[in-house]
Amino acid sequence: MTYTLIVNYALAFLLSFLVSGNNLSANAGAAVGSRSIDYKYALVIALLGYVLGLWLQGTYMKSNIVSGDVALVAMAVAIVIFIIGEGMKVPMSLTGSLYASLVGASFALGHIMSNAVFVLSYWLSLPIIVMFLSYILYKFLSAFSRISFRHIGIYRALSILTVFLLSFSFGANNLGLLWALLGFSYRGLLLIIISSMMGVLLIGWRTLYRLSTGLFTIGPLTSFTVQLFSFIAMEIGTLYSVPMPVTVTTSFGLVGVGAAHRFRIINLRYFNELILGFIASIIVGLIFSYLLIKVI
Repeated sequence: MTYTLIVNYALAFLLSFLVSGNNLSANAGAAVGSRSIDYKYALVIALLGYVLGLWLQGTYMKSNIVSGDVALVAMAVAIVIFIIGEGMKVPMSLTGSLYASLVGASFALGHIMSNAVFVLSYWLSLPIIVMFLSYILYKFLSAFSRISFRHIGIYRALSILTVFLLSFSFGANNLGLLWALLGFSYRGLLLIIISSMMGVLLIGWRTLYRLSTGLFTIGPLTSFTVQLFSFIAMEIGTLYSVPMPVTVTTSFGLVGVGAAHRFRIINLRYFNELILGFIASIIVGLIFSYLLIKVI
C-alpha cells in the first residue's frame, strides 16, 4: 500500500468512527426518546442497519469516487472542520463538509464533481419537502388516532421499524460515501464496518442513554413520522448517489411535526444553530479544500 492509500485508510477510519457515533442519536434517538424501545436494543438495531446498508447499497454512492489526493485532502478538511466545530460548540455536518471538500478539491484540479449541481438542488429542496410531508402526515394520523389509543402500540412498532430503515439508509449513504473514497475495496468495507461499530459502542451510546433517561419525551407518532420521511429522503439520495446529512433531514422533520404543535415540542434556537452550522461547514469545506490543493 502506498503512503497516500495508508493515510486515506486512516482518515476514513476516523471519519467513519465519528460520523457513526455522532449520528446514532439522529438515527435512533426519536424512537428512544418516545420510549418505543430501550436504548440498548435501538443501538443493536441501528448497528445492524449500518452494516447491511453499507454492504448491500454502499456502491450506489459510486458517483463520488475521486482520486486519492482529492480524497485525502477532503477527509482531512472534514475532520479539521469537525474539530473546530466541537471546540466552538457549533454543530457542524461531517457529511456536508466532506462532500463540499470533495467539490472544492476537485475544482482546484480543474474538475467538477459530476453530481455537484444535483446534490446542491437536492440539499435545498428535500429538507423542505420532508418538513411539509411530516406536517401533513402527522396532522392526519394524530386526528385519526384520537379514535382509539390502540394505535399508540402500532406507532411504537413502526417507530422501531424505522430505526432500522433509517440506519440502513445511513449506512448506504454516509458510510457508503466513505467506502467510495476507498475505491469500494473489501479492505475498505471491513475497515468502515469495524470503525462504525467502535463509534457507536464508544461514543454513540451515551446520547441514546441520556435520551432514555431524560424527563422530556416525544410521542411514538412523532418518532415514526420524523424517521419515516428521513429514511425516504436518505434512500432517494442513496439511489441517486447524493450524500445526505441525516441530522438535517431529521431536524426538518421535527420542525414539520413541531409546526403541527405550534412549535411547542422543538428547540428552534438549536435548529437555527444546526442549519447555520450546516451552511458554514459547506462553505468552509469548499474554500479550505480548494486553497489546500492549490498550496500543495
